[in-house]
Amino acid sequence: MERGKKKVDWSDLPKELWPNIGKCLDNSVGVLRFRSVCKLWRSSIPSFQRTILPPMPHVYSSCSSASARAAGTEIQAVLYPITVYRMEALVDGEPNSSKPWLVKFEESPSGKLRLRHPITNSPLRNSPDGSSKQFNLLDFGIVELSKSYALKYRLNDFTVDCMNKVVVLNPTHLDNFTVMMMHGEGQLYFARFGDEKWTLLKQKDSWFDDIIAYKGHCYVVDREGIVSCMNSEFKVIQFSPPLGRLGEQKHLVESGGDLYVVDRFTERQRPKMGKMLEHRDLIFGDLTAPYPETVSFKVYKLEQEWGRWVEVNSLGDQVFVLSHDDSFSVSTRGVSRVKGNCILFTDQKRTYEPEFGGPRTLTRECCVFNLENGSITNLAASPGYSLILQPPSAWLSPD
Repeated sequence: MERGKKKVDWSDLPKELWPNIGKCLDNSVGVLRFRSVCKLWRSSIPSFQRTILPPMPHVYSSCSSASARAAGTEIQAVLYPITVYRMEALVDGEPNSSKPWLVKFEESPSGKLRLRHPITNSPLRNSPDGSSKQFNLLDFGIVELSKSYALKYRLNDFTVDCMNKVVVLNPTHLDNFTVMMMHGEGQLYFARFGDEKWTLLKQKDSWFDDIIAYKGHCYVVDREGIVSCMNSEFKVIQFSPPLGRLGEQKHLVESGGDLYVVDRFTERQRPKMGKMLEHRDLIFGDLTAPYPETVSFKVYKLEQEWGRWVEVNSLGDQVFVLSHDDSFSVSTRGVSRVKGNCILFTDQKRTYEPEFGGPRTLTRECCVFNLENGSITNLAASPGYSLILQPPSAWLSPD
C-alpha cells in the first residue's frame, strides 16, 4: 500500500485492526491471503470454515409420483458454489492491471476446485500431466466479481449438470436456508432446508426469464420486463414497472450496486412450453429445443428512487458477461487491447450443409456485442477478450 511515495507494510497496521479486517472476509481466498501476510496476522483469525451445503430434493411438485419414483430412485441433488475472480500477476509487488484474467472456480462438496470457462461454464483441463497445479496466491492480485451456485445431480457414480439456474439465500444459516430455482421454460421452484421436494411457485400468466441474488434477496424478471422480489412467504412482490415485451429474453445484471435488465433480441420468437414438463425435462431442460440466434441487445437501468426504466446507451468501461449460472460486470479500465461498452454471451449457431438438405448441427459459440455500433463478432475475432478469458497455459493440461 502506498500513500504518496511512502510504502507502508501491511504488517505494521495496529493490532486491534487485524480481527476487524478478518471479520469482513467471507470467502476462503480472502482469509487465506490475510493469514499469509505474517505469523501474527495468521494467529489473529481462524482458518476459513467452509460451509457444508445440505443436499437438495430431486422430486418436483408438478411431476406425477410414478414419474418421480421411476426417475429419482438413484438421484442426489447437490449444490456447488461457483466464484469468478479477476486475477492479476504482481510485478514488483503491484498488480499488473493491463493483463488480468477472469477465472471461474467451481467447488465440489469435498472442497476440490475446478476451473470453468467464465462464459460457457465448460470445464477446463486442470494442470499439466493431470497433476494438481499449485500456485502462490500472494503472487496475484485477486478481486471477487461474482458468487453463484450450480445444481448438479448424482446418478449412481455419475454427476450431471442441471440446466436450471438457482439462487441460494442464507447458505450459512440452515434455519433460513432457501434455494430458488428457475427452470428454462419460465417456471419458478423453491425448496427450504429439510424439504423433500421442490415446490412450484404458481404465478398466473407469468413466464420468468432470469433470477438473481441482489442485496440479500431473490429478484426475478418476467417476459414483460417486470422485476419482482420474493418475500419470506414466497410471494412475488412487484418491484419495477413493466419494461414491455420488446426482446425475446431478459437478463438481470448487477453493476456498481445498480440493477440492470439486458434485453436480448433474436431472429425469431422462442417457443413457449404448453405441456406439463416431465421429471427428466425439469432436471436437464429440454435439450432438443432449438434456440433462436441472437441479433441484438438493449440495456436498461432501473432508477429505483423514481421507479422507472432508463435505456443505457453506453456502459463506459464496463463489460457485462452473461453466463448460464450467473451474470456479472467487470471493468476494463487500464486493460490493454480490451474496450468496455460490450456484452459477452453465448449463442446457438446452426451449421448448414446444402448437400445434406439443410441444417446439420447446432453449436454454442462465445460472442461479443458492441453496444456502440450494434455489431456482433465471434470471441475468437476479438483477441483481447480471448486472452482475459483464458487462464495461464501452465494451469491447463495439454489436449
